[in-house]
Amino acid sequence: MRVLWMSVLIAACGNAGTSDPASGLAPAEPTPSNPPASPPAVVPPPADVPPPPPSSYDADGTVPYETTTEHVTGAKAAFDVTVWMPKTPGPHPVVSFSCGSSQAAAGYAPYAKRLASHGIAMILRDDPGALTNTGDVWPDSVYVVSTWMATALAGKVDLARVGLGGHSRGGAVSLLSAEHLKGKVVAWFGLDPVDNQFGMAPREYARGDIGAIGIPTAYLGAEVTSNCAPAADSYPMLFPKSPSPSVLILGRGAGHTQLEPPDACNLCNICSPNGTADGKVVLVYAVRYFAAFFARELLGDKAVGAAFEGAGGPSDSAAGLVTITAK
Repeated sequence: MRVLWMSVLIAACGNAGTSDPASGLAPAEPTPSNPPASPPAVVPPPADVPPPPPSSYDADGTVPYETTTEHVTGAKAAFDVTVWMPKTPGPHPVVSFSCGSSQAAAGYAPYAKRLASHGIAMILRDDPGALTNTGDVWPDSVYVVSTWMATALAGKVDLARVGLGGHSRGGAVSLLSAEHLKGKVVAWFGLDPVDNQFGMAPREYARGDIGAIGIPTAYLGAEVTSNCAPAADSYPMLFPKSPSPSVLILGRGAGHTQLEPPDACNLCNICSPNGTADGKVVLVYAVRYFAAFFARELLGDKAVGAAFEGAGGPSDSAAGLVTITAK
């Protein structure tokens, strides 16, 4: 509408004072009783105008960042973390991410890059392996947030804007961490989280205390459940137990391993059945929703919407890519 208004004004100004090509005479000046016509009124768009296209979280941002490897001596073990840190002045909001069983930080580089380039730091720890009990993993995740970040990343991260996330077994690790870090984290996002592990029972399950987690949560669930993410231990069980506000993005035809780049997914051939959706498409929207959620919760971008109305949710739903349920 602004462009239309300006076009009318430019046209009016451009015609004023020009000569009549037939007579060569300038037009008569308007009299007060015959004023020039006013430009048309700006009419607001109708209420049913389609929503705007997906936000910029569909692409990497413009914030420069750096990637480093840092050594941590945790509550139960010493380990390395990969840190993606914006180069702009801090402190920055930060997300601590727990990788899937036997997965490395490299498998989640697209998520870390998207966050860092939009001004959110991300810390990732390689999973210590399927033979390590979940009960020995989540205390180290808690230590990173409660103790290590405050000194090792002092001035770089904002301890009042901390989010947690994870994939597969790492989803349960990060959920357990959130339950043990009440008051220190403000949001959680799970990529097809699995509250169990291969070969042994975790000494503690996230499902027991999830009803009192007290922070916004989001799930990106793969519709094709598999031996790596059985329905009894993943989003079909966890999402109903999660208190409001919570949102489930169900990837139609998506598989558990499609949430990582295929060339970075370790031992992914053991998961069966595979997803039937286009893996490239699944990864694209997974990274977008992950970034949009944390932009909403850590950067205050409310335009994202409770059900990702401003981050591509309606168009993805209309295309049959996802089904989104918010509560």
